[in-house]
Amino acid sequence: MNKSFRSIWSEALGAWVAASEVCSARGKKSSSVTIGAALLAAAAFGGASSAWAANECGAVAAGGTVTCNGDGTPATDAAPYASGIFYSTPDVRLAVDGTAGTLTVQPATPVIAVANRGGAGVGTREVQINGDVRITTMAGTAGGPTIGAQAYQQQGGNALVVQNGGTITANGQNAFGIAVRTDGSGTATGIQNGGSISTNGTGGNGVAMLVETYSTGAAIATQNGGSITTNGSHAVYALARGNGSATATQTGGSITGLSTTFTNAGIVAQTLGSGDARAAQSGGTIVTNGSGGAISAVASGSGNATAEQSGGSVTANGSSATGIGAVTDGAGTATAVQAAGLTASATGAGSNGIAAYARGTGRYAVSAAGLAIGGSGSTAAAVHTSGAGGGTIDIASTAVLDGSRSGIAVLDEAGAVAVTTSGTLTGDILTNAGADSINLIGGSVQGKVDAGADNDIFTWTGGTLAGGFYGQNGSDTALVAAPAYNGSQVLDGGDDVSAADGWVDKLTLQGVTATAGGAQLPNWESITLDNTRLTLAGSPLTVGAGVDGTGAPMGLFIQPTSSVFMGQPAFTVTGDVHNAGLIDLRSAAGVPGNALTVNGNYAGTNGLLRINTALGGDASATDKLVVNGNTSGTTRVLVTNAGGAGAATINGIQVVQVSGTSSEGNFTLASPVQAGAYEYGLHRGGRTDGDANSFYLGSFYNTPAPAPVPVPGAPAPAPAPIPAPEVLRPAVAGYVMGQVATQELALGLLGTLHQRVGEQQTLKWDHCGCDDKAPADQAWMRLHAQRLDLDGKRQFGFEQELQYFQIGKDLAIRYSGDAGDKSRSHTGISVGYGRTNTNFNDRRRGDAGMGYDTGKMKGQMLTLGAYHTRYADNGSYFDLVGQLHAVQNKYTDKYGGEGTQKGAGGGLSVEVGRPWQIGESQWLIEPQAQLSYQVTRYRGFADNISWVDGFTSQSLRGRLGARLAWNDKAERADKLTRTNTFYVTANVLHEFKDPKGVTIDATTVSEEWAKQTWAELGVGAQLPLSKAAYLYGGLQYQRSLSGKSREGVSGQLGVRVAW
Repeated sequence: MNKSFRSIWSEALGAWVAASEVCSARGKKSSSVTIGAALLAAAAFGGASSAWAANECGAVAAGGTVTCNGDGTPATDAAPYASGIFYSTPDVRLAVDGTAGTLTVQPATPVIAVANRGGAGVGTREVQINGDVRITTMAGTAGGPTIGAQAYQQQGGNALVVQNGGTITANGQNAFGIAVRTDGSGTATGIQNGGSISTNGTGGNGVAMLVETYSTGAAIATQNGGSITTNGSHAVYALARGNGSATATQTGGSITGLSTTFTNAGIVAQTLGSGDARAAQSGGTIVTNGSGGAISAVASGSGNATAEQSGGSVTANGSSATGIGAVTDGAGTATAVQAAGLTASATGAGSNGIAAYARGTGRYAVSAAGLAIGGSGSTAAAVHTSGAGGGTIDIASTAVLDGSRSGIAVLDEAGAVAVTTSGTLTGDILTNAGADSINLIGGSVQGKVDAGADNDIFTWTGGTLAGGFYGQNGSDTALVAAPAYNGSQVLDGGDDVSAADGWVDKLTLQGVTATAGGAQLPNWESITLDNTRLTLAGSPLTVGAGVDGTGAPMGLFIQPTSSVFMGQPAFTVTGDVHNAGLIDLRSAAGVPGNALTVNGNYAGTNGLLRINTALGGDASATDKLVVNGNTSGTTRVLVTNAGGAGAATINGIQVVQVSGTSSEGNFTLASPVQAGAYEYGLHRGGRTDGDANSFYLGSFYNTPAPAPVPVPGAPAPAPAPIPAPEVLRPAVAGYVMGQVATQELALGLLGTLHQRVGEQQTLKWDHCGCDDKAPADQAWMRLHAQRLDLDGKRQFGFEQELQYFQIGKDLAIRYSGDAGDKSRSHTGISVGYGRTNTNFNDRRRGDAGMGYDTGKMKGQMLTLGAYHTRYADNGSYFDLVGQLHAVQNKYTDKYGGEGTQKGAGGGLSVEVGRPWQIGESQWLIEPQAQLSYQVTRYRGFADNISWVDGFTSQSLRGRLGARLAWNDKAERADKLTRTNTFYVTANVLHEFKDPKGVTIDATTVSEEWAKQTWAELGVGAQLPLSKAAYLYGGLQYQRSLSGKSREGVSGQLGVRVAW
């Protein structure tokens, strides 16, 4: 480190003095105090020189004031005073005035002095220099020091020298401009309010203003104005040799240290005992050119040392110099403080802008808020600290630390330092050995942070850091939460990633977004991502594995709010990975094929793994997690389909490769994986490749296939890799069976004659007659509701509820015109609206534990129909119905996927029947036959998974049945029959066409009727409401002839009005 000066023992003076480091001590061992000054001389205030006279300006009583005029008036004050001016009167005030006077004495003689050497008084000894007095000490080698103005109090009183004007020139090797001393408890004070002081000794050992105490008194040296120029050591020097305090201040004026070859200092406060030393600048300027300190506080005993700049400016141009420096040698604290907006510049080799050194057992503290400039060389810095006791460095947001000449902004040499900065730093932060704490909360650091050896803490929450962090040996802890961190900065934990040496380095990235790899994040046993987005790129990342000495796990920890992304197709993490957040292997382009390899163990804590997979067969391209170790815990896998159309698989698509051991449930799907017509499950173990620990996406049901039965005497055949039944996604059941549900609605709207218009022929006792008198107009309306359960042969089924409303009107009713022929025809039109709510199911999914229910459909249909019905005289009929329809089906599968299907088509129905009276009873039986055809053309549509092709659905349904009716005749005065009709029906129906296969992306899926023939039983009635109106309705039950693949109930209610 920079040791620019030290305390040495002076045999001549019998005291410790501060000297250049190039000096050596005699008689006693030297003690370093490292302050930027050359000579902290102990002025030897001797007795009255033989050359001195006394009371040169006239006698004065104790406590009085005497004035000496330097202009020779009166004659008794005539200058020059060859032997100087000396008063020893107690409590005397000596004022030296003049406009052009000159006082000159030979070497080793004070020019002006007031002194008390053992007298009785304890009052103040004071010297004031006013006006344009010129005081000069002559250069020479004789005797002790020469002094321009001196106040000396040997007893308990005070001593004071005040310069308000004039010029003091101290020539000689040990020359002082002003010297003040007390030997007792009194205060020694030297003040410059104006005028000038210069020291010009050839040896450069002069002190412009020396104020010292030898007991408990305080030493105070102040420059409020004027100028000091020195070729020697200190400009303003307060020295407490006893246990008093020392204070050196500058509030104004200027100080210039001219020597470039010898140590010189600006303002210096030093204590040798228990007192505190304080050097402070609040105004003025200090410029030094030697190796001294501009503002220096030294506590060589047990006191504190404080150097502060609250105003003014400091420039230290020499080598090994210091702008603001504080040093303690004992238990005290060394404190250096700089306020905002100020400058402390030390630009020479080995120089420091601000320094604080605690060389004893004390601590140090630096507070920088202005501009501090350091010099060149490996020991130079803008801020320099040292001390085994450690300390603090606080750098405010207004601070600018310029270490560009040495490349070091902050240099701490020993001890545990706590650095907090929000300022602007140019150069590195070097803290060397010690359990250091570095806290970057704002500003910028144009350099690196090197914490050195030991257990260090690095926190970066604000500002910018250009060069990164380096932890070196020890267990280091780093928290990086600054928005400016982007991964380009190196964060180096230190020695290695093994806990065998007892050192465990831990890094936490908190709330940041970064792209980094092993080159940027080396040597951390543990890296924790907390609310962080980290993109892996570059060289492989190496972290710890297993547990540390305390049993805590090591590795890469991804917290629930954090995400890891792939910045390149392949990346390797060596060490353990603990995932409670997100690992996203997907490329930005959506192309599958990325692979993250973990050379260690992988543990999930409800983590999430996102991958792109071109969902198809076994060889489909996919992103993959490769674990060359064991897996544990739980991780959800979220798959994005990268253009795959779905396909049947055998082993499946390997998405997690595990070379060690795994368990069921280590990886599960986060959401359904669907492509085309297929749904994929995530299964542990390949079905034929012998890999029992990896995980695969498979579009087959995860049910074990039965083992082949070996033939006796023959080797057991190896089973061929036949695909298991594929898993069809839940929407498929609806897309295939929705057409069937729609057919039921359309065929219901076609209906049968009696369901549509009721019984238009009523049986008379002797023959079939017609309603009332021959009507010319007729209208009807009906409501229908149905509940149907239907299962296909393969796997699909549904539960349907449908309702519709239909209204029609006869446009023409034509009679035969023959009174004996009661035949007639009805021609009319109808409109209808129907809706269906259908829930679909898939038996194979249910059997595999995936749930039977797959989704639902809400369908709507509008119809426009026409009919023509011919009634023969014997009651037989022929009914022809044609109908157009438009349909819209809205599908929602069990996962919430939606799709809307639209279509249009038509239907045709032909029905015949004839009633037969049973004997002479009121009963009749009516055989019936009907053939209905329905066709719908559906347009293609897309859901959020795949495209469903358009197709044409057809139905051809036949019906054979009979109606057994009973008519209750009602006699009326007009002899016309009005009847109440009650009946039962029995029908057998057969569907001739299977549902049409539906193509979903590239896969066509179809279903067959489990039973194409079913029976229907019903009851009904028609009741007259009035002379011209009938109410009619019925109930039906249907069921397949064997089994229950089709079962349902339905009901109708209608009204017919003729007039």
